[in-house]
Amino acid sequence: MIEIKAWAAQLAKKLQEAFGPRLLFLGYQGSYGRGEATPQSDIDIVTILDKVGLPDLETYRRLVRAQPQGELACGFLCGQRELSGWPRYDLYGLLLDTKPVLGDLHTLAPKLTEADAREALRIGAANLYHGAVHTYLYSGALEEALPGLMKAAFFCLRLWALLETGAYHASKKELRGVLPSREKALLDLENLPVGEAYERLIRWCGEILAPPTDAA
Repeated sequence: MIEIKAWAAQLAKKLQEAFGPRLLFLGYQGSYGRGEATPQSDIDIVTILDKVGLPDLETYRRLVRAQPQGELACGFLCGQRELSGWPRYDLYGLLLDTKPVLGDLHTLAPKLTEADAREALRIGAANLYHGAVHTYLYSGALEEALPGLMKAAFFCLRLWALLETGAYHASKKELRGVLPSREKALLDLENLPVGEAYERLIRWCGEILAPPTDAA
């Protein structure tokens, strides 16, 4: 398994040599950012350039692939103008989960609000609800699909906890310390009968999506 800080610093140096001041930000996220990586984990890199053209992508791909275990690299790359107009609901994981190596991502991206977080949670819950229902109806591999649904639930739970506590908890370990029992159970659905796991997941997403009841 790589040492992520050294790996990312090495890549940052190569990218600076190739792009100069056009390289505005480099960081890493995902399982390496959360301290949960295994030798098989992807290396999730976040990169922002002033602008991006096909020759830039060719250069970037070559430099990343030349890194040790570069075949495991993936992640997010865009230009500054595109980042400034990126849908805000999709920026939460990028801004809150990325460990900086070079530059400050928060100065490049739009400032996010509580309303943006609530919209991000609703969109995540809607996608998860649809994914769980569609899988239960049409897939013959319910158990095999459950880990992917649980991963999506984990991302939703981070937003739920942010809205409830005012703090961002990036890892499952951190979340377990702040989630109430109903939400915490969604982190361990593999321990339940498969039907009950899907039922809990769908019910929780439905409650997130339901409009608030007007007070009498």
